[in-house]
Amino acid sequence: MLNTLLMSLKIDQTYSLNAFIYNLRKLPVFKDLVTEDIYKSKRLKQIIRIIVNIYALLKTVLLHFIYFLAIYFLAYLINKNALSKTFVHIYFLFTIIGFFINNKLLNTSSKKYFSIIIFQMNAKKFLQSYLVSNLFKYLALNILSFFIFNYYLNLSLNTIIILILLPFFMRIIGEALNIIFYKKYSYIWLNNYFLYFTILISILLLSLLPIKNIFVNDTLLFITLLLSIILSPIFIIYLCNVQDYKLIYKKLNTKNMVMSKDTSLAYSRQQMVEVKNKDINISNKKLKNKKGYDLFNTIFFERHKEILLRSAKKYSLVLGIIYVILIILSFNNGTAVKTISSFFFKNLGCFILIMYLINRGAIVTQAMFFNCDHAMLRYNFYREPKVLLNLFKKRLTTLIKVNLLPVFVIILGNSILIFLTIGNNILMYLLIALYIIALSIFFSVHYLVMYYLLQPYNSEMQMKRPSYSLISIITYIVCFYATGISLSYLKISVLGIIFTVIYSVIALYLVNKYSCRTFKIN
Repeated sequence: MLNTLLMSLKIDQTYSLNAFIYNLRKLPVFKDLVTEDIYKSKRLKQIIRIIVNIYALLKTVLLHFIYFLAIYFLAYLINKNALSKTFVHIYFLFTIIGFFINNKLLNTSSKKYFSIIIFQMNAKKFLQSYLVSNLFKYLALNILSFFIFNYYLNLSLNTIIILILLPFFMRIIGEALNIIFYKKYSYIWLNNYFLYFTILISILLLSLLPIKNIFVNDTLLFITLLLSIILSPIFIIYLCNVQDYKLIYKKLNTKNMVMSKDTSLAYSRQQMVEVKNKDINISNKKLKNKKGYDLFNTIFFERHKEILLRSAKKYSLVLGIIYVILIILSFNNGTAVKTISSFFFKNLGCFILIMYLINRGAIVTQAMFFNCDHAMLRYNFYREPKVLLNLFKKRLTTLIKVNLLPVFVIILGNSILIFLTIGNNILMYLLIALYIIALSIFFSVHYLVMYYLLQPYNSEMQMKRPSYSLISIITYIVCFYATGISLSYLKISVLGIIFTVIYSVIALYLVNKYSCRTFKIN
């Protein structure tokens, strides 16, 4: 098992190393500096390997730290007078959520695909080594996180030991039950949206009980841990005796090869083509009085409406749950009221990052390329400036419509929170609503402009433009730092609206002038 683990780590590191070098050589700055000789230099590759490993380690630790920080912040917001009890309460409930949604064994990834499918490693041994390594990595991260956060929480040693061990044993049970569920129903329970959202909403609502000074007590924690310890050996035996892991992995990777990567050929084909075949029939009412590229774009949108709207609906539901929680917190909770009102007066920069994260521009442009543009770009007439500009406008309208659903939820939620925490302020309602709409339009324009000016895909739906990835990373960094902007709602709303108007005008000009040269198959 140890040899299997070491071999899989070596494969993963080699893949990450070569991917890093490949993307580095594609950047204009390093194009001439970094030559193919770098692949022959063992010393340089060793240095890059160290950098990649350090980055992966820091990323893992940072994400786990952010998870603890989020729980701590929620505990402070819900009941700061009983911060430790509230933290334990939320941590316990989030552990139960992780029992259902944080299953690693059936998640597809490049590491599993290369190890099991390409290099034909023993799937059973790989799964065992992968499970053990992930469990102990998670255990180490929990120990480190509690060591840091207990300075502020002052939890007893017994409570900390229970909270560290509980996820360890519950994840074993969760992994086994997830495989049992898959073998019976041929899909993982994370994809059962009714089950997923029912559990998620129920547990999130239970996490609000500390408002009424109702907490998970030490007895319940101990009983849950004891049951987990008793049951986990049974499920470990089950995991060690399942003989068809490789078949399961092949089925999963056939559908979602390297599912964690949006550029995956199989993932894109499976998800997009299924929708295309499903929605062949379009109502004549939708096509009435449509001509030219307006008709062309309408047919595309109607045939792929499901994939274009699917994630927007999910985000809208999650946002709705968050706003319901915040609205509940606003009642009879002075601290929450003060925090929320202060947020609307001074911290609206956070919505820049939020709108960036929920915008569906990346998915829509992928669907546009794979199901339309990769074929149409072979014709010269499709790349004429007037045609591209006209279709750009139609698609921009479509993309803005796709993002309207989460925008509506945010505007409605903000309005209710403002009314409950600040009062009937018509100017604030209006400006913040226009600000949210402007941000949504900005990111819709931004994604579409990047697509037309830096068309990143080849005919196999593989990302071939590192500059596209680089600009995406820069956009994220700017949006992240924008959360620290402290301006009044009046200033940031007006600035956001003006910036969106200017950016949109410049975008139309750039698409009209340059897209005929840049919008092509790589």
